[in-house]
Amino acid sequence: MDRRVSLDTRSVRVQIPDLLPTLFEPQKAVTMAPRIRASVVVDEDVDVALPERRLTMLALQLAVLEKAASRLGTLGFIWATVVLLGGFAITLGQTDFWCITTLLLVEGARILGRSHELEMQHEATGRAPVMSWAAGRVFYWLQLLSASACVALSLVRLAHQHYGGSPEARTNRRSALDIFYGLMLAEALLFLVEKALWQWRLGHHRLLERVAEECHLATACGEAAVRRFFYDSYSRCLNGSIFDGLHMDLVSYADDLLIAGTHDEQCLGASVLVALVESNRFANATLRRIGTSAPTIERLIEMLSWKNASEKDVRRSAAVVVFMLTGGKLNALRVTGIPGAIESVASLLYADLDELNLLGLSILNKLAHEHDICDKIGKTRGLLDKIISYSSIANEQEAAAPAVMRLKAVKQSLRVVKRLATTTGTTGKLLRRELCDIVFTVSNIREVLQQHHEKDLSELRLLAIEILTSLAMDDESREMIGGTGGLVSVLLAMFLPGKADAAPDRQKDAVRVEAGEALAMLALDSRANCGAIIIACGCGVGRLIEALSDPVVTISAARILRNLCTYAGEEWQLALRGVTAGAIKVLRNIMVQKTKLLNISLGLAAQMLRFMQPGELRAGLATAGVTDEALARTLVLVLREYSRPSMVVPRIRLYTLELAIALMRSPEGTRFVAHFVELGMERELRRVAETTSGLECFNVFSGSVGLNRRAVGVRSLVESAKELVRRG
Repeated sequence: MDRRVSLDTRSVRVQIPDLLPTLFEPQKAVTMAPRIRASVVVDEDVDVALPERRLTMLALQLAVLEKAASRLGTLGFIWATVVLLGGFAITLGQTDFWCITTLLLVEGARILGRSHELEMQHEATGRAPVMSWAAGRVFYWLQLLSASACVALSLVRLAHQHYGGSPEARTNRRSALDIFYGLMLAEALLFLVEKALWQWRLGHHRLLERVAEECHLATACGEAAVRRFFYDSYSRCLNGSIFDGLHMDLVSYADDLLIAGTHDEQCLGASVLVALVESNRFANATLRRIGTSAPTIERLIEMLSWKNASEKDVRRSAAVVVFMLTGGKLNALRVTGIPGAIESVASLLYADLDELNLLGLSILNKLAHEHDICDKIGKTRGLLDKIISYSSIANEQEAAAPAVMRLKAVKQSLRVVKRLATTTGTTGKLLRRELCDIVFTVSNIREVLQQHHEKDLSELRLLAIEILTSLAMDDESREMIGGTGGLVSVLLAMFLPGKADAAPDRQKDAVRVEAGEALAMLALDSRANCGAIIIACGCGVGRLIEALSDPVVTISAARILRNLCTYAGEEWQLALRGVTAGAIKVLRNIMVQKTKLLNISLGLAAQMLRFMQPGELRAGLATAGVTDEALARTLVLVLREYSRPSMVVPRIRLYTLELAIALMRSPEGTRFVAHFVELGMERELRRVAETTSGLECFNVFSGSVGLNRRAVGVRSLVESAKELVRRG
């Protein structure tokens, strides 16, 4: 099983609306799922289970046989030159003299062929594989013929035992010749055993191909890398200690090729690394080792900016490794800590629409998880414009690109923009301003939202709306977004679809919820946007009132209605009078609901009272089956339950105070004041005053930073409520 890079985004994840975190509530920290799946068991056993370990063990076995044969050959050469040719040169028969000479020449030819074969086999993975392979085969057969000749000649002489000369002269000479021929025979046989083992493991059992397949290197380039790894391991065992090759593994080998190799070797090293990081079995260990090697990361980053057309594959390999590497926070920081890293990643975007562009956007999306890196992305010259350019779903320059590839590019672009737009603090504020200053940002998002002919656009729409919601946190951006032609109407059509499109669908429900959040954000403290929403609703709020009964979007509908009532201005007061039609539903929610739905129902009810005629409140309570005392008790209990500000519902005490004040100022206010006095409202007001927090002073939050401060705070409302209670 492998985990090859997929540039498709995950499916839409729909949560229960009442639990869905929004920008209307603060967050101490953005919680993210781990992006590199831990595999403790695999990592602990990875050194034992490395497939290439079988190659290094074979290299060790072959090196032992080769070194033993070479030592016997060396001993035979010394014996021949010192003992035979030195001590018995005159008494040697002509036959033995020439046999010794031939054996020494044959041994020299074998040693020469051995060294050149390894060199040719190594070169066979380089620029001229066919020629090098042919030359290697020549030297291979030269060694076999030499060893076979050595065996044959040694056996013949040992079998015949006809060394000539007088019996006295043959005494020591015969033993010396037997030892020499025995050494030559043993040396040649050891070499042939080595070759037999070589052929058995690499030829018959196809060990190289099997290891390549287990390491996900079963391509022509991958098999060449594994073959080269084996020959280098064997060479190390021969040239140094026989155990030197055991310390090799594919990751360190690829690192060495990448850092200190030639151009071709760097490409080979990148292909090995990309295969390993795309494997479930080796990915974690490989990424951990790459992440601790600064030279390797620097070289990978450098490869991203290679521009030659023939280097596209190696750029892709480097991009995949960097993509996988940036899945961890520390590695992402290490990558961006390299000077010019963001620029190198950005270079992937400046090409025809293909996989490199998608990888570049995917890397930026992962890097944008980190706050400090978002700042670097925003400061990289021209990068934001390029990212936005990929968000156009109808880009004329990319019309020739496949539709699937184009949609993937739009999706990845929107994901990056969303990450940047949701950045918290001062950095987020600057990034949102820069994104809105790009004239194509909102218009491209509008194109995405207006698409109807494309299939499976729910995730694109969800991303686009989430971006709008985040951008609308800025006051100037909010006005600009609301003033973009047709955008409010499109959002409202998604939030309140027609009956034909209202069938239950989790993806569509997610889009509806987010569209409601966007509309609520646009309506916040903006008279112009409130007017645009009311016009889009048919110059009324009837459709929004109906949405209060829809469990999927009831919170968003209530939030939009509350903002319309609060910020629409005098010119829309008549149209907003229809909001009272939802009073019964809102009152019932106050009596039975909890957390977010209770919170926004309290806020909406406080605004509804402004539009009620005398007697409407009493009629609404009667229809809802709620008594004055029960409603007053519920408000007191809410203040008692939330004795301190809540991060989940930061304005619930504020909305409760607004509603309590509105009730006490209504025509039925005398009865409510009496109930509040009886229920101990003044005690709860003192407790609220003592625990007032800045958390309750803002309408919107960027992480833990409050935005859009309220004109009237909790302390002021507490004083007003106290005054009304005292008068009662």
